[in-house]
Amino acid sequence: MKKINHKLHVNKIKKNGYTIIKNFLSINELSLIKNKIKKIENQKSTVKTGNNIWHLHNYDEIFTNVICKKDIQKILIPLLNDPFYKNINLNLPNYILGESMIIDEKGFMNLHLDSYIPSSSSKLYMANVLFLLDDRSRDNACTILIKNTHRKDSYPDRNKKNYTYLEGKKGDLIIYDSRIWHGRCEAKTNTSNRTLVYIVQSWFIKQRFDYIHLLPKKIFKKLSNLEKQFLGFCSIPPKDNKKIISIRQGYEVLKN
Repeated sequence: MKKINHKLHVNKIKKNGYTIIKNFLSINELSLIKNKIKKIENQKSTVKTGNNIWHLHNYDEIFTNVICKKDIQKILIPLLNDPFYKNINLNLPNYILGESMIIDEKGFMNLHLDSYIPSSSSKLYMANVLFLLDDRSRDNACTILIKNTHRKDSYPDRNKKNYTYLEGKKGDLIIYDSRIWHGRCEAKTNTSNRTLVYIVQSWFIKQRFDYIHLLPKKIFKKLSNLEKQFLGFCSIPPKDNKKIISIRQGYEVLKN
């Protein structure tokens, strides 16, 4: 992977709603991640729907490690960080995980928003981060989107067909504004198209699952403070409002 121009990719996301970084994961990283997934999918406790696996970070710390890579931080911090979050250095992430999963689907998915709420604001609060574990093309059910729809105050017009096809090779990284109108084209082949998907969001947006209580202690103990914060452990709503009046907490609240 060549040196990444982080500012370029931040500006692409702001302007076009998405960006693609080629060869982000090395061959060794891809192999390690795929081996971990193979082990996870054979466990009885694994949460699956079809070929999709949910909550990868609950099974192995590598799935938190990869989304917290420094190069990803340098792109997401300018987009998602709360500038008034004073208890954590603003050069570090204060955004959190919304959801993590492996997607392996072949069918058409119509245009939708993962942010749930459309907005024309220049500020985004949620982004989708996709690690391609297999090649993805228009013949293999790649992500589709409508350019420049991330700054609209309306829900998707599903009659629109002027798709941009987010094709890529295994190891590529795709990041897009969760407000953009996107979906998936139908596969014409039956080859694997697995993608490691994260929804990442500003700290004050409610997580889609109760990851604070779902994360196994053995995984928690292996994570850095930065990674624990990313999973939401520094912004837990207090049970006693006499002790804590702000949920913008720092690393000092983290316990092993």
